[in-house]
Amino acid sequence: MNLKIEDQRTEPRVSVQFHTMVSGSVESEGTGTILDLSKSGCRLESQLLMLPGLSLELRIAIPGLEWALTIDGADVQWADEDRAGLAFVRIRETERQRLSDVMRTLLPKKPEDGDEEQVELVPFEFQGLEGVFSKDPELAIRKGLAWFAQDPAEFPFRGGSLLSRAFPTCTPELTFRLGELVKGGDDREADFALALLQNYLGSTSIDGVLKEIASRFPHDDRKMSSVRTFINSPGVVPPSGEFGLAEAWQGKKGALTHWLTDERPAVTAFAEQHMAELDHMILEERRRVELERELRERTRHEDESGHDHGYRPKPF
Repeated sequence: MNLKIEDQRTEPRVSVQFHTMVSGSVESEGTGTILDLSKSGCRLESQLLMLPGLSLELRIAIPGLEWALTIDGADVQWADEDRAGLAFVRIRETERQRLSDVMRTLLPKKPEDGDEEQVELVPFEFQGLEGVFSKDPELAIRKGLAWFAQDPAEFPFRGGSLLSRAFPTCTPELTFRLGELVKGGDDREADFALALLQNYLGSTSIDGVLKEIASRFPHDDRKMSSVRTFINSPGVVPPSGEFGLAEAWQGKKGALTHWLTDERPAVTAFAEQHMAELDHMILEERRRVELERELRERTRHEDESGHDHGYRPKPF
């Protein structure tokens, strides 16, 4: 039965293909793809069973964002086979602002001649190129670099998004080609590589490119800050459990041990420094969790005993 109903769109939407984690369906949890997006809702494609009235939680991986965008409550308005229309009904203010920033970047400016604007993530003439690019990483990188040079700010949402569909994972050949580009290029090539790698946050498959950047630009604070961000990121799925973040960073530290065998001094020096930084971050995170646990226990004890013995936790 076709359960789709006509939806009244009050917000402009853009066509996208963003991977997302979905929680709260009849089948509990799974994955899907956001096919269009607005400030107030989206269209979701997923093999999960989605019925009108269900409220889902979405964690949307958007190129250019360090952490997945989280929608706490997205109510199913209509469902048709493997697609559904969702309305965002619960979203934290910080996430609402991030969504607004994304939409502001995705939506094109109105043309000066007054013609109706075309809302597309990727220009029409580029659509369908994913298959071509997936078979020719060298061509994909060459075209991607040209798009990046035209408009670096919008690249992650346009050309970068197209390339992420052509390469859902950073393949060994793509990594090799990007590494060679950085090795033989300059700032623009390195910045393009960093912009493209936003599609693969948390993946160790991009380490070869990151090492090349660390070797070429060890004193460029902006680039090296991006390298640290890529290494530290847990990816699309946030860490779980009280010590989840500390454990994730411990895993990142372990992965960096392979960097210590690199023959380039700048790479090993960076690895040693960042492993020390991760040690400090892990220690501070564990201390923070232990303090919060202690505060909760004290508060629980005071609630049960009916008095506080003079203790007052500091307000956050």
